[in-house]
Amino acid sequence: MNATELSATDLENLKDSLLIQKGSILNKSHEFIAEQSSISGAGDEAEVASQDVANNISIHLQERDRTALYAIERALGKISDGTYGQCEACGELIGARRLQARPFTALCIECMEEQESQANLFQ
Repeated sequence: MNATELSATDLENLKDSLLIQKGSILNKSHEFIAEQSSISGAGDEAEVASQDVANNISIHLQERDRTALYAIERALGKISDGTYGQCEACGELIGARRLQARPFTALCIECMEEQESQANLFQ
């Protein structure tokens, strides 16, 4: 199935997938906030150090989730305005298999590979 073959059912399924992912991220965020408010600073140095490491990991995951949430919101907006599935870099249609694997993607595989290649040049 290529990008031109996205049916209304396919689009609805992708929208449902995006909404499920959005809900999952929001639930994790609420759990993180509740967990952070229940943590006490008491304990020996090893416990405090261990908690600091866990907090740093959680914060990193929260930032990753925030980035994904932003991409999901953009994808949902594009579904609403009829531009979903168009590559933001070249304007071509994104392949249906890519959209099904990563429904909030904004780039076709060719543009993503080019972007990654450019990023690797600067590392």
